[in-house]
Amino acid sequence: MVARMERRAFSVAIYPRYRGKFLIIKHHRLGVWLPPGGECQDNETPLEAAARELKEETGLDASFSPLSKIDGTPAGLIGYEEHLAGSKGRHLNFVFVADVDTDQITPNEEFGEWRWVDSLDGFDAPPNVGQLAEVALAAGSALTAEKASAAVSDQSSVGIRWMDAFNTRDLDALLDLYAEDAVHVSPKLRLAQPQSEGKIVGKPALRAWWADCFARMPKLHYQPVSFTGNDERVWMEYLRRLPGESDLLVAEVLELRRGKIYASRVFHG
Repeated sequence: MVARMERRAFSVAIYPRYRGKFLIIKHHRLGVWLPPGGECQDNETPLEAAARELKEETGLDASFSPLSKIDGTPAGLIGYEEHLAGSKGRHLNFVFVADVDTDQITPNEEFGEWRWVDSLDGFDAPPNVGQLAEVALAAGSALTAEKASAAVSDQSSVGIRWMDAFNTRDLDALLDLYAEDAVHVSPKLRLAQPQSEGKIVGKPALRAWWADCFARMPKLHYQPVSFTGNDERVWMEYLRRLPGESDLLVAEVLELRRGKIYASRVFHG
């Protein structure tokens, strides 16, 4: 009698992150809480499969950042594990973490319940799902710290706080970084408000500009590239990311006086 060979398939699991939380879904067939994922298609890399599966299952567009210093490692890869997937046999599973710009989900037929959580306490999930979730939440933090420590002065932290306040839409925290009479110059400002000639002055004008920006483009996100600073200014580079538009590399200079931004200027193509 010939033993039946176990079915094996390459698969991916993706932990989307948004504002310090990750997404889990309750799988209809398995009845447990899992990250989104699925099998790789023919001639598809695991990273390609991860982006496709996440989009198909949730509607989310993701950013996969390099996490390893080893050449050839796919961006966002945090682990590999094997598990049995019921009638589908054994999955040889590549696990990814990805950052997303929204928590709005468009579910497919594989699940009807989902949660954004920072822990799997109280959820019926396999142990390895919780273990990998902890890795996913921490992934990249060492790289961020490395970038911050490479700056020539602690003043570069102004740029890091600026980026965090912008991406979390914390308008009060963003404005708290500025002097009352701060000047802001931007090509986007010139396009949106030609009468301004690309320049606004004072916190009330800054508040109105960013509030309008957040209302018009709720999915706008800035992905940090680098921060460099000294006692007088901070240089920031970041990718301007907005669904439906090409990513735009932006440079911005923050001029400092007594720890507050008194002038900022944006540069891009």
